[in-house]
Amino acid sequence: RELFVNVLNANATKRDAKQYLARFQAEKKHAAESAKLKVEAERNGPSSILSDNLRRSGVNLGSLYTPSRAIAETPVFVQRADVNVDHQHDRSQQLHVALVCLKSPEDIDDKTMEGLAITLAQLVKLDMRLIIVLDSLWIGSNVRAFRKLLYAQALRLSAAIGRHSPDEGRFVPGALEFRVDGAASTSCSEVDARVAIPELLLDPLKRGLIPILPPLAYTESGRLSRVSSTNVMAALTQKLESMNAAESQDHPLAPNGILLDRIIVLDTIGGIPSKNRGDGAHVFINLEQEFDAIEQELTDYATAARDHAKPEMRRRSYVYEQHRTNLEMIQQCLSQLPSSSSAVIITPQEAASSSRKHRDHDDATSLGSAGTRRRKNSLIHNLLTNKPMVSSSLPAARLPHETHPEGGMPQPEVVQASTLIKRGMPLTIIPTPDPVRGWIAPGSDSSSATPDTTTSLDLETDPRVDLPRLVHLIEDSFRRKLDVQAYLDRIRGRTAGLIVAGNYEGCAILTWETPPSAAAAAHAVRGGGRPATATDPARLVPYLDKFAVLQSSQGSSNVADILFQSMVRSCFPNGVCWRSRGNNPVNKWYFERCAGSWKLPKEPPAQLAEWTAFWTGEDVVQDLQRWRDYVEVCGSIQPSWS
Repeated sequence: RELFVNVLNANATKRDAKQYLARFQAEKKHAAESAKLKVEAERNGPSSILSDNLRRSGVNLGSLYTPSRAIAETPVFVQRADVNVDHQHDRSQQLHVALVCLKSPEDIDDKTMEGLAITLAQLVKLDMRLIIVLDSLWIGSNVRAFRKLLYAQALRLSAAIGRHSPDEGRFVPGALEFRVDGAASTSCSEVDARVAIPELLLDPLKRGLIPILPPLAYTESGRLSRVSSTNVMAALTQKLESMNAAESQDHPLAPNGILLDRIIVLDTIGGIPSKNRGDGAHVFINLEQEFDAIEQELTDYATAARDHAKPEMRRRSYVYEQHRTNLEMIQQCLSQLPSSSSAVIITPQEAASSSRKHRDHDDATSLGSAGTRRRKNSLIHNLLTNKPMVSSSLPAARLPHETHPEGGMPQPEVVQASTLIKRGMPLTIIPTPDPVRGWIAPGSDSSSATPDTTTSLDLETDPRVDLPRLVHLIEDSFRRKLDVQAYLDRIRGRTAGLIVAGNYEGCAILTWETPPSAAAAAHAVRGGGRPATATDPARLVPYLDKFAVLQSSQGSSNVADILFQSMVRSCFPNGVCWRSRGNNPVNKWYFERCAGSWKLPKEPPAQLAEWTAFWTGEDVVQDLQRWRDYVEVCGSIQPSWS
């Protein structure tokens, strides 16, 4: 019942459900074919196989090899046919694996460990096999004592899982080995760990058990030594991914390969901190785009905390270093996996308590706290949707807020949010925005009385733009044909920029638009017949003209979130507007991310559909002229469809 409640509470969309269930279709198809072959073999016996072969060769032996009823009903041992059928059935089984790194299990209390075991058991019931790597902050040089500590924690975790699932754990200390470059040193940078005996992992997985590994490995001389969990996770990732390669699919323990779907890091410090997020942590990280910047940010946090005058701040430097270690470990693992794989950093407490009923507030007697509600299970939500609990493109003001009084740095001790990490996709922004102001309106930096408010970016001639692929992307996303030439003519001279996600998997085309009232004023004639100055650059409106995502990339790939984040944080940090038809199914997504909206008046017959204007930027409603310009632009753009 607990599992059903958590699955239903995950709020997976129809698209998410299809993507999750698709992984079972091939297995069911092969299983059905195997069952059919097995029934035929049992019914006809080996003689039918021989007669079929002779018939195909052109030999007619009449009823010589036709089995009689007595022979057909006689139990026989058919080695060749059954082996082939069983082998085909085995090949239809692909193991979906999650690699879990549990930090400091000795510091987890029994209640939290029990809740964590419930969640892990539920993942197993949802067809996710687990390999767990234990890690500890235990300081000491006695490897035997370290092994004894982790062995006790492995037994503790295995017993907790066994109380909620038939799939218990197995402590596997001897599967790894490493080569040390240098006789005396065993530092992480000089250790090359690898899986020496993969059968110690695959055999428990095939039998439904959970291998539990310590960060220990044997040297070439047979000495057991401690290695970093980063090395262990990277070595396991490399081995499991190699078993999913074409040349390794005939392995007897994993004939159809192993698909490493998830990397899960259970650490009490929680998600990767960020000073730009209201909840104190990154919700989603696109490694291709953000890894270098976030790693540098964590390094700066650690340096600032280490140099701080307060002792408690200096102690935080270690926490920031641990965040950076977690990020680098995940980066090493995901770099070896397909883009569909993802990683989650979450606290054991959150993973343990997310499936339980809890009160909204700690004070049970306070008004409004008498009721109970269920929190979503972060790990099950991620398994079903491959998306974070909340969208990363949501405004920070709509998330739980934590203040950061010490120099704007987040407080790592209070971060409890989880972070979803994917290898992701590169992001191309044309032109490169200013680090502070983003894209700057044309003519705003000119001292001329008649500044030029046209832009030089031309999507038709710019060598950085693949126009045919861009057009295909737009038409595939909107499911409509674009009047390409009419559209290019409309935005020529006013194109602010282009954002492309991945290999043209998504795009955002943004323009600088002139409000009709500003254009009319620019062409008015003053007293004496002297023409007015050109359009005031301050009246130019940043407008999202096209926002498109390939149908095949919609859903769990986070393309829309990546595009929207880049638009509102890097390109137009002071605000941007756009419009959408009243019957657009994406409007709910827009309403959640906008700072304001306005339903445009319907003006027949020219305006046959109802439109809603959206904008970002908190100060728009405080500037009446700015708001009027936004509404005018959204109501005056002419469609460009064929």
